[in-house]
Amino acid sequence: MIEITYNNNTDEIRRAYSLFRRKYAVLRMIPLTFMFLIAVVFGVDFIIRDPADIKGYILVALGLGMLISFWTRPVMAQKRLIATIEEMGEENYTARFFDDRIEVDTEIVEAETEVVAISRFGVDTVENPEVLEEAEKELAAAQPETTVIKLGAELLYALEEADMFCLFVNKALIYIFPKRCLSDEQTDSLRKYFEEKAI
Repeated sequence: MIEITYNNNTDEIRRAYSLFRRKYAVLRMIPLTFMFLIAVVFGVDFIIRDPADIKGYILVALGLGMLISFWTRPVMAQKRLIATIEEMGEENYTARFFDDRIEVDTEIVEAETEVVAISRFGVDTVENPEVLEEAEKELAAAQPETTVIKLGAELLYALEEADMFCLFVNKALIYIFPKRCLSDEQTDSLRKYFEEKAI
């Protein structure tokens, strides 16, 4: 068994998300991009043949609009993801690599808590010491959340970069294991683990 403890910074998350998009999303986007470009070409052709016909203008507008939307949506989603992660605060992770599974514990370290009350007038901060104390107890009692990834049951792909390992799970999740948090021995062990398991 290999056990590592690590955390991720926003730069690593941003780069891993870009690698994930390049590996999975871009391949699916290429056929639709060609379809939208064909619509633009047909629209331009219609405009050249008959500038008074509105069909050409509609095709060009729809094609260009879909192209712009199609390629900017993932970038906007990445920005929202990074902003959300920054707001959540720091998280520490412990990953254990077994022969048949990978377990990842998530522990929230730094969380700014604010108790709020929602009313028809909006959201108000609660200043009641008893309520604040109860909320702090609940946060302190929270146990790390464990995620289990079963080898063979999940679609896994590991990618090694110069400063991190990325593990893509079911084309939907990304786990980032930064080398800055690993010893040379752990880096070698992790590399061998992924090679042996053909991930």
